[in-house]
Amino acid sequence: MSPLLLLSLILGSLATPSLSISEDKEDLIQETCKKTRYFALCNSSLKSDPRSSNADLKGLASISIEILHEKVNGTLTFIIGLYKNTRNPELSRFYGSCIEDYGTSVRRLLPEAVKALGSKDYATAKNDAAAVTSYIDACDQLFAEKTPFSDRNIIVHDLSLVTSTIIDRDEGTLCLGGAAALRSWG
Repeated sequence: MSPLLLLSLILGSLATPSLSISEDKEDLIQETCKKTRYFALCNSSLKSDPRSSNADLKGLASISIEILHEKVNGTLTFIIGLYKNTRNPELSRFYGSCIEDYGTSVRRLLPEAVKALGSKDYATAKNDAAAVTSYIDACDQLFAEKTPFSDRNIIVHDLSLVTSTIIDRDEGTLCLGGAAALRSWG
């Protein structure tokens, strides 16, 4: 056998496992997102982060929390800009309440979710991610009409539910806190 042919066979066999790993991770993203209410949002969010292609379920949960944090922080910054530029006292009060709600998510809930996920306290991580939804709903309910950030509220709300579902997959399937997950991460 020629050395060139041998080298080609060796390199070819080395490339195949990495292809299957990539396909496995793609399947993990697909299967994980299928368990959420918002498949398209989940799928596009996770695929937007290159780390997802090599992540396990816990890694996808961590990435999802980070993406949620970025969206919440971006919306908070947007609302602060509206607050600074309004002369309407009622809007000022409403924007101020929303700043408090979003601020709670940015400063307390999401950092706690990251910490809880890192220490394998999956129930707390899930609850903190899900609690963001309540704060966003509270903000949204202040307004009778659509606001300049209503679309952002919807994305943050839905991404919060996606994140909490990734941490604790619904419908009784694998949960990060479940025995199988603990064995694989243990």
